[in-house]
Amino acid sequence: MTALQDVTTIIEAEPASSEIRPMNISLEYTNSREDTDSLAALEARIARDLDAIAHPNQAWLPERLGPDGKRALDVLVVGAGQSGIAAAFGLTRSAVTNVLVVDAAPEGREGPWTTYARMPNLRSPKELTGPDLDIPSLTYRSWHEAKYGEAHWQALVRIPKGDWNDYLLFVRRVTGLKVENNTEVTDLAPADGGLIAATLVSSAGTRVVYARKVLLATGQDGVGTWWMPPMLARLPTHLRAHAADSVDFAALKGKRVAVIGAGASAFDNAATALEAGAVEVHLFCRRAEIQTIQPYRWLTFRGFLAHLSEMSDEWRWRFMSYI
Repeated sequence: MTALQDVTTIIEAEPASSEIRPMNISLEYTNSREDTDSLAALEARIARDLDAIAHPNQAWLPERLGPDGKRALDVLVVGAGQSGIAAAFGLTRSAVTNVLVVDAAPEGREGPWTTYARMPNLRSPKELTGPDLDIPSLTYRSWHEAKYGEAHWQALVRIPKGDWNDYLLFVRRVTGLKVENNTEVTDLAPADGGLIAATLVSSAGTRVVYARKVLLATGQDGVGTWWMPPMLARLPTHLRAHAADSVDFAALKGKRVAVIGAGASAFDNAATALEAGAVEVHLFCRRAEIQTIQPYRWLTFRGFLAHLSEMSDEWRWRFMSYI
């Protein structure tokens, strides 16, 4: 093991593009009372917009009781990241109102943005939409301009990941979604009446809730255990880490680092290691040439997403395997 004493291996966690993107220019900003007032005004505008499109403004589904005699949820959403929040909001917009969202992470730590996402900014264009569901006042741009001003938005190149995380928390709050953090789903089982029994575990204890439907919005963590090659997994943990791990980058100062992979996460971790003082970082890739085209961009087209579910299983598999 002598030859490995100054080497830490960081494993690529997700296939993505190695596209080189412009960094944000440095924009100085300090919070002020005016900004708080602007956000409050935006919140009032959102409330008015939602009220204006609330028809028929009543629950669509009749109440159903679970085996415990309590009202069953219409939908239990597992995961309070951007997809879970958008899905829950979409359900409420369709008058499916008895929705509960749960997430095992503390509030503000859902998804990758404040955990293992190590790029400073989102890779998507700053005009990115999605969680707003076509309501202009709910877009990231509206939130950003209310918080920082229109000039700040015009000068922005890419959305800082911390701001995107704050925006998602804002959306979940102003849309009135019911979210329980620090809550883990440990079991799903069929129940009487075609309901689903979900076992929830939190600091308050263990309880079972019943739901008509369960929507899994668990993101990349939902595909199973993060994988690394067995020969690397056998190394001592101070010599290797996965890109989804909490990496002690300060410990890499003066070290030589090997990164297995050459996608976006690989480059992000390589850059972070160099910024932390690593002497050298070497990336290893199975491809003859690294990926330079971002196939995920096709997912940003409304037509693609709107009709993906209409494709046959074969075509959906072909598209998603390529992406």
